[in-house]
Amino acid sequence: MRIRHKLLLILIATALAGSALVGVGSVWLLREATREHYAARIRAETALLEDRVRVGADDYQALAVEAGKSLGVRITLISPDGVVVGDSAKGIQGVLEMENHLGRPEIQTALSRGAGESFRRSDTTNEEYFYSARLVGREEPVGFVRIALPSSWLNEVQSRHARLVTGIVLLAMLLLTGVAYAAVRRISKPVERMSDLADRTARGDLDVEVPDRGMDEVSRLGASVNRMKRALMEKIGELQDERVLFSSVIGGMREGLLVVGPDRRIRLANDALLRIFDLREDPSGGLLAEVVRHPTVIRDIEAAIEDGGETTGETVIRMDGPGHAFELHVTPLAAKEAGEGHSVLALFFDITRLEALEGVRRTFVANVSHELRTPLTAIKAFVETLIDGDLQDRDHSLEFLEITRKHVGRMEALIDDLTDLSLIETGAITLEIAEVDASAVARDVFEQLKPRAVRSEVRLDSRLPTPFPVQADRRRLEQVLTNLIDNAIKFNKPGGEVRIGGRIDADRRILEVEDTGTGIPSESREKIFHRFFRVDPDRSREAGGTGLGLAIVKHLMRLQGGSIRVDSELGIGTRFELDLPSPHSDPG
Repeated sequence: MRIRHKLLLILIATALAGSALVGVGSVWLLREATREHYAARIRAETALLEDRVRVGADDYQALAVEAGKSLGVRITLISPDGVVVGDSAKGIQGVLEMENHLGRPEIQTALSRGAGESFRRSDTTNEEYFYSARLVGREEPVGFVRIALPSSWLNEVQSRHARLVTGIVLLAMLLLTGVAYAAVRRISKPVERMSDLADRTARGDLDVEVPDRGMDEVSRLGASVNRMKRALMEKIGELQDERVLFSSVIGGMREGLLVVGPDRRIRLANDALLRIFDLREDPSGGLLAEVVRHPTVIRDIEAAIEDGGETTGETVIRMDGPGHAFELHVTPLAAKEAGEGHSVLALFFDITRLEALEGVRRTFVANVSHELRTPLTAIKAFVETLIDGDLQDRDHSLEFLEITRKHVGRMEALIDDLTDLSLIETGAITLEIAEVDASAVARDVFEQLKPRAVRSEVRLDSRLPTPFPVQADRRRLEQVLTNLIDNAIKFNKPGGEVRIGGRIDADRRILEVEDTGTGIPSESREKIFHRFFRVDPDRSREAGGTGLGLAIVKHLMRLQGGSIRVDSELGIGTRFELDLPSPHSDPG
């Protein structure tokens, strides 16, 4: 129910109660006034008749009838002993038959006080009258004069006036209701506008305000509501900004975030956590044990909920899949009430890459140690032999020294490659990217490696168009081609061939280095770019390889905005494709 209707009902109920009280009081006063008025009239008329009776009359019945017609009332004349001697409502015979009236209430009162009145029903006519009686002659009573006014007259007059009063009260009620409605509407309209404003604001309409012109309490209330609305809008805006920021931060976290309440239900989970546990929908509201099916996670979170214990970096969990590892940090949040249990914040830090890097480090150290141990062992053995043996045996001494120099050169090459690879991976080298003729670079590399190719009985063939411009660093491109062609010579067979060709693919330049060597097994094609990986370790070491050449090639191609691919078939040969930007494209 609207407030105006409530106020109107209250006012109408109040008005009705007041009007009813006024109406009842008015009718009561009207009846009393009417009765008093007629009583005064009857008393006056009774006094007049008293004078006539005191003078005396020959025929009291005729006097009663005449006076009754003149006054319009019933007149009864009674002797001092109570015998009726005249009655305007009866004939002579009727008067003679009337009973003694000395015992009537009004007669008894008049007998003792000189005048008496009563309201009662007449035993003679069986009608209700208002009686007024007077004693004529106090010293020597002559008789009684009694006037009877029918109550129906009074009732009729009272009813007529009561209807008039009722009509006036009803009219006043209608007028008061109209005035009350106008007043209530004027007062309630701003309040209803405030209610409407609240509803519209709740629905998202933030542009409406309550009119607040005026100095009354409602206007001041409207101004206060408007100020409160503006303050709430500012606060809501701040909260929305904070919520957007919070959601962005939580959504952008690479670490999995999980908040669990003391009831073991999930309160919050970010996208990273959904990916970690392979969840397809937001698990908020679900039980922890139903969503996270990992006993270690459940154990640590349960302990934090119950005891408030914190685990930071102590637990490493491994998920299903190749090498996925996470470091679990569990932190209890403040409990709302003592003994209620803690909410818990759990963070999952992805340490998969760290573990992989640690594995790479261990492998790298092991490989370097292994690569250095072999030549160092050989050098140590030959040096000890020379010390313990006869240095006068020149032929054996020179042979031992030549082998030692070979191992020292191998160690020197290994250290150079390690240094070069470290500089490339850390970005410590500076590239001078420019337009380079790859055919000229290929000719220079062929010229440098021609003696080795002749010794290995391998033919070098360049099929690159001249010129063949690419966007690259000339020195590093030469290093790449040297590594690839040198490997193609090493792992070729006598009478084999090493070819270098090229083609244009859109805005890219493709260099192809192809050999007719032993080929690479399919399971090793991606591994050949790893540090110290060798398809044939024994042959590679005999050929003087360090196992780092192709790793250097891969990183150098990336730094120049290119890439390298390999295709090989056992017993037939291997082809490397170098993808480089054209001189007119952006190398980055």
